[in-house]
Amino acid sequence: MTTLVTGATGHLGANLVRALLDRGERVRVFVRPQSDLTGLGGLPVEHAVGDLKDRRSIRAALDGVERLYHTAAFVSIRDGDRQELFDVNVIGTRHLMQEARRAGVRRVVHTSSFGAVGINPTGASNERWTVSPFELASDYERTKAVSEHDVILEALRGLDVTIVNPAAIVGPHDFRPSLVGRTILDFAHRRMRAYVPGAFDFVPMCDVVSAELLAMEHGTRGERYLVTGEHRSIDEILDWLQELTGTPRPRAAIPPRLMQTLALLKDPLEKRLMPGKAPRFNYHSIRLLNSCKRGDSTRAQRELGLEPTSTRQAFADAVEWFRQRGLI
Repeated sequence: MTTLVTGATGHLGANLVRALLDRGERVRVFVRPQSDLTGLGGLPVEHAVGDLKDRRSIRAALDGVERLYHTAAFVSIRDGDRQELFDVNVIGTRHLMQEARRAGVRRVVHTSSFGAVGINPTGASNERWTVSPFELASDYERTKAVSEHDVILEALRGLDVTIVNPAAIVGPHDFRPSLVGRTILDFAHRRMRAYVPGAFDFVPMCDVVSAELLAMEHGTRGERYLVTGEHRSIDEILDWLQELTGTPRPRAAIPPRLMQTLALLKDPLEKRLMPGKAPRFNYHSIRLLNSCKRGDSTRAQRELGLEPTSTRQAFADAVEWFRQRGLI
């Protein structure tokens, strides 16, 4: 039995591939010609080279595949990436799901995002909530929400596919690194001079990998499973990182409203003057931290058997992994 993993060079993909290999599965990874393969170095996996924008390469990668984990996505908070976000996250997912159905793939797990889950103004959001066309959302959040419609459409056409919606993931094997990983490194190297107060749902990588594997075995076709960890304030996270790295935390807190005003001026300037630079924040990232958005993963626990672990330990695991690689 061959299992195909897209996005295998990313944070989730690198961890998921290792878990599948530990289970004795035969793994094929779908990677772009220009992908940095550091995260797959030395792993006994089969490589299928292609691109989500190329249906022919998708078709070739799916040959003989019985199980598919779709973790690939273009993640960006940068203004100006709208077309790439749409091409990869929406059109690419649409093509992959269509080809998976035509190839007779037995089971599929599509990795969406907490960003595709709408905000419940009176409490925690669960799987019933989706992004409203009338609420503020980033380009990334919108593409992940729209892509779920194509996944569900293919489920209606017969594809046995389940959706997993993880919150902000924290953990090891963060080779690129991720947005959370970059924040940890910025903190450790004292590049974080100040911070914006707020809070968000952070979920351990091991929980997300477990949810992916459990969804493959027990997930209901066409249904989504929210995977959140603990809703923690930025102040709590900074206290943890100070303990874990030995680096003093920044004390200067910038009011969110002030930073959002600055972001409205900064974002279009960055788009024009520094189109290739990944920003540390934008208007929407500050908005999210102060939106009171929190998730409820009860369904994943009840139906899949997911057992949540400690978010603080996930940060400890991430710091230790960066330390072992000489990055801290």
